[in-house]
Amino acid sequence: MKKKAVAMLTAAAMLAAMLTGCGNSQAPAQETAPAETAAAEETAAPEETAAEETVAAEETPAETAEEAPAETVVLKTVCDLTPHSEILNAAKDLLAAEGIEIDIVSTTWDASWNEMLVDGEVDFAYFMHVPAMESIEEEMGVTLYSAGTVHIEPYACFSNKVDSVDDLPENAVIAVPNDASNEYRALKVLEENGFIKLSDEMTSLNASAQMVTEYVKPIEIVEMDQANIIPMGDDFDAYFVNVNRALEAGLDTTAYLMREGEDSEYANIITVTEENKDNPAIAKMVEVLKSDEIKKFIEEHYNGAVIPAK
Repeated sequence: MKKKAVAMLTAAAMLAAMLTGCGNSQAPAQETAPAETAAAEETAAPEETAAEETVAAEETPAETAEEAPAETVVLKTVCDLTPHSEILNAAKDLLAAEGIEIDIVSTTWDASWNEMLVDGEVDFAYFMHVPAMESIEEEMGVTLYSAGTVHIEPYACFSNKVDSVDDLPENAVIAVPNDASNEYRALKVLEENGFIKLSDEMTSLNASAQMVTEYVKPIEIVEMDQANIIPMGDDFDAYFVNVNRALEAGLDTTAYLMREGEDSEYANIITVTEENKDNPAIAKMVEVLKSDEIKKFIEEHYNGAVIPAK
């Protein structure tokens, strides 16, 4: 009996030892699990990073859009057809690159143009010089500003009857415009060419044939609306008109009898009101219109009839 009991105790001890050994062999496996989890997490990290980069890439267009140039600025204007609208159209691509578009509302002049400018229906006007602007200021009781000069149209005298100023007959009938600023220019050219002498009191605001103090050569001066001068050209021995009107009418602008010098003070300007005198888009437009590219266009396109302003 004692031997059997000893044998049973021995067997039990051996079984316990085996069970303990099995338990120890499983412990390392349980301790390994966290390491495996960490490895798994490290393996997943590149995928998560890639996902984050993808999200960042998707967000980039939105950020780029915020940094994109502002929408195109549209500037409305009234201007003469020739050369004004042609010069603006020649600058179209250069202006577009600066985010500026020009909307030409009208190219057929009438008195409403001044009102459109003053009332803010257009952002700028491109058809007058400083003396004309000053005349409008006095007439309408407003304040206007020049945003910059662009070109000069030397005021000229043409004829449908003679080819030279020396061929004008005695008592030649010469038509001049009846608006003060342009009549001033015409009378000054007649004085410079020895036909008349003018009062020292004559200005671009009060110019008229009444300011002639002496007719050095016998001529008759007819004052009339400039819009009617070219259509009635055959009725006169000679007539004065703006070069832009001569160009529009298809006249040979190199065949003038006499004209202002290239140093004329009557450069065409960009005219604005108080509201737009500091408008950055208008300032940029003037910069483009005075660029070498546009100067070259004016010089090559108008053969001296229109010249860039200095």
